[in-house]
Amino acid sequence: MISSNWIQWVAAARDGDMAAFERLYHATRPRLHNAVVHLAGSGEDAKEIVQKAFVKAWERLPDLQEDAAFAGWIRRIAVNLVRDLWRSRKPEDEIVDDDEDGALEDDAPDPSEIVDGAIEAARLREAVSRLPLAFREAVVLHYLDGNPVDEVARTLEVPRGTILSRLSRGRSRLRMELAPYREVTR
Repeated sequence: MISSNWIQWVAAARDGDMAAFERLYHATRPRLHNAVVHLAGSGEDAKEIVQKAFVKAWERLPDLQEDAAFAGWIRRIAVNLVRDLWRSRKPEDEIVDDDEDGALEDDAPDPSEIVDGAIEAARLREAVSRLPLAFREAVVLHYLDGNPVDEVARTLEVPRGTILSRLSRGRSRLRMELAPYREVTR
């Protein structure tokens, strides 16, 4: 959700108004932090990444093309910082074979509908953290952060079909991993 105030705050921050930038920070940080926690897998890592994202945003604010795009722009900065963290920790363990052309939307319920209660939610978070990085990004940004597929594609700088493919494959992996828990509760 874009507040009309955001546009004014971005414009003022671009002119050097630190108080306006602080208002942007307080308005956008909670949702950004939530997404980064799921991507990074650690609250401490997420806190550091979000702080770095806002520092970079302040430094690069003159580069922002459209004031209303601030939330998506800072999310893209944060996703790139998460990717830097992943690269620094270990090489990517799986090559994702995306089917950009012909990727189909899956009518199956999203994984969040499978879980019920705190224990199941914890299992889902753990399962999401074990997804290959490309799938995790798409699942977190779309299902957990609530962004439309087109916005996720812009954030990750990949075609829409790639996002649809990653979402479908991510849901399939989550279903397989969570299947034993569903069978136990039946």
